Amino acid sequence: MQLISRLHMTVEGLGHRLSAIRRQEKLSQEEMAERLHVSRSAYQYYERGERDLPGSLLLKVFQEFEADPLWVLEGDVEPGLTRRERELAQAYRKVGMAVEHRINERGLSVPDEKKWDAIDFLFAEFLNQDPLNTTENAPDTQRVDRILGLVA
Repeated sequence: MQLISRLHMTVEGLGHRLSAIRRQEKLSQEEMAERLHVSRSAYQYYERGERDLPGSLLLKVFQEFEADPLWVLEGDVEPGLTRRERELAQAYRKVGMAVEHRINERGLSVPDEKKWDAIDFLFAEFLNQDPLNTTENAPDTQRVDRILGLVA
C-alpha cells in the first residue's frame, strides 16, 4: 500500500472521466470530494487535470464507485467500445473462425444454429480458462472437433 500512496497518475483525459463518474452518481464536486476524503479545491484540480491524481485516490475511485479501472485509465479506445469490449470481440471472432475453419476442413454439414451454439459454448469455456486473458490463441483443434462432434 505504501507504493500506491506515492504513485501519481498523469493520464490524459482522466479528469474528464472522473467528472463523468461524478455526474453519473449525481454528485456535486463537494459531495464527490467528501466521498473521496479530499478538499473540494483539491478535487477540482484533479477533475480539471491540473494536478496529478495520487494512486491511492485512484484506488478509492475504483472501490467507492465500482468504476472500471481500464476505462478510468484509458477511456474508450474506439467510439462506443472500451478496450475490454474490443478484446472480447476479438476473442469471440477467433473462436468463431476456429469453428468455421474446422467445419470447412472436415467437410461437415452443421446447421447455423448448431454452429453458433458450438461457438458460444467454446467462447464461454475459453473465457473461463482465464477471464482476463483474451489474447491467447483460439481453442485447440481437438477441443473444437469434440464440440463439433456433439452438434454435427
